[in-house]
Amino acid sequence: MTLLTLHAVRLLGFAETQAVAARFSQDPGLVESQLIDAGVNGFVSHSTFAGASGWSLSSLGRIENERLLADELDHAGARDAVLAVHDNFAEVNTGVVGACSAIQLQSPADEGAVDVLIGALASWRLLEPQLSVLLPRFEGYSGRLLGALKHAVQDTAWLTATDRDSFHRVWFELHEDLIATLGIQRG
Repeated sequence: MTLLTLHAVRLLGFAETQAVAARFSQDPGLVESQLIDAGVNGFVSHSTFAGASGWSLSSLGRIENERLLADELDHAGARDAVLAVHDNFAEVNTGVVGACSAIQLQSPADEGAVDVLIGALASWRLLEPQLSVLLPRFEGYSGRLLGALKHAVQDTAWLTATDRDSFHRVWFELHEDLIATLGIQRG
């Protein structure tokens, strides 16, 4: 089982093989084989719910994912860098959570809340290179967040929707990536 395949399942929560492979630009055939093996080992399960099928991480898979992430972090010597980035992220995260809640509660999107998201992206764009040089899997979040904001000009659902790569969804995934990498709990 490779780190990227198991970690993609964790970050996506529930996803079909193609989405798991696409998350870290892996070969879908290889990922499918890895997922089947992971299922045999009890790390993931494949299920269908409400007409959608996908893979999800088991509690045993979460433990294995955390072990692999800890090995990666130690091998890269990146713990201090990730901790520093997480501390900066946490300061911005409170504003993003509040802004997304405000957007979800009113229509059209509140301009002040959108400004908070734009500021959060600006902050993350300074932090992402610090991690990407040590852990390349962190590359791309800035582009995804920017893409969501660009789409939101025409359709504000791109700010908080759960059915697309919205700003809120990408930010949530980024937060999960950081805390999983550090082996800490959300909160």
